Amino acid sequence: MTVDVNMQHADEELLEDLDEVMEESMVQLFVLQPRTPEALEEAKAQADEHGAIFYVAPITLKDETDENCVGFAVTAPEELADADKPIFVEERDLEGALGQVLASGHYSGIILNATQTHETLPGFFLSLGTEGIDRFDPDALNRLDMDRIVLQSTYPRHGLSGIYRTVKVISDAMFRPEQSIIARATKNSLTLLGFKR
Repeated sequence: MTVDVNMQHADEELLEDLDEVMEESMVQLFVLQPRTPEALEEAKAQADEHGAIFYVAPITLKDETDENCVGFAVTAPEELADADKPIFVEERDLEGALGQVLASGHYSGIILNATQTHETLPGFFLSLGTEGIDRFDPDALNRLDMDRIVLQSTYPRHGLSGIYRTVKVISDAMFRPEQSIIARATKNSLTLLGFKR
């Protein structure tokens, strides 16, 4: 099993066949990334109905969250003061002040759509998936500590099967078995998000 830490949203097609999807794929826990108040309400309802679904809310909507919220999405340094859960940040938002503040070492979380190692952010896992894995330097991927890897699909823009290809690319670069990469990514995700294994 593994955890998909970056799904844009769960559409009706996925929800109708969720048990089958979980049976056929390696994904057993799904983390949605709603970015608007409306999307957050939808994610909350889906998480209430399906025990395998959780979500990350924009920190600006923190007061609207419930127990299924596993982290907060931030885009600016001033948002960090309210973060009491893991931080989710898009790689593109790390340039400038936000990246500098996160490098202080006081924060932990996940860098979504990672394409590089971000050595200055040791408290952050790198979420690897279809959109970034081909832009990741193979030599850097070869040297990457497996304890920093988590997996994402960016569903529905990309299918859940993209996780399989991502794992294969990592496996080829690291010369490690695919199952060991999946196991480590799962452990990393569960640990950060506070799930019991």
